[in-house]
Amino acid sequence: MTELLQKMVDEAPFGMYVLDTERKILFWSGGAERITGYSREEMVGRHCYEGELDHIDQEGTHLCHDFCPMLATIYDGQSRQQPVFLKDRTGRRIPVMVHTEPLFKGDETLGAIEYFWVLPEGEYPVPEER
Repeated sequence: MTELLQKMVDEAPFGMYVLDTERKILFWSGGAERITGYSREEMVGRHCYEGELDHIDQEGTHLCHDFCPMLATIYDGQSRQQPVFLKDRTGRRIPVMVHTEPLFKGDETLGAIEYFWVLPEGEYPVPEER
């Protein structure tokens, strides 16, 4: 069953990754590899804010340290969804929709999961970075 679930997640048409409460990447899907160009081996065990993805919002504000949707979800247990721009392996900004969900075991927060998918580039012009 575990192999089947792994295959289903890896072949999904979206990226997915899981963070613990310290924002260390515990899981990186095949879709995340395809969208970003970063392999599972490169990403698992790293902190999401270390700079590879460097998310910015539609105003060009860097999100990873002070405005991270995943961090907010870990702290308050609320789902979020918003368009952002990630930086892929080549340095190109890609418009994606991110959807975050908290992970719980009983009342304990274990971390969060993010699903992300590519948005039409023409509808979301890349902003100037602040």
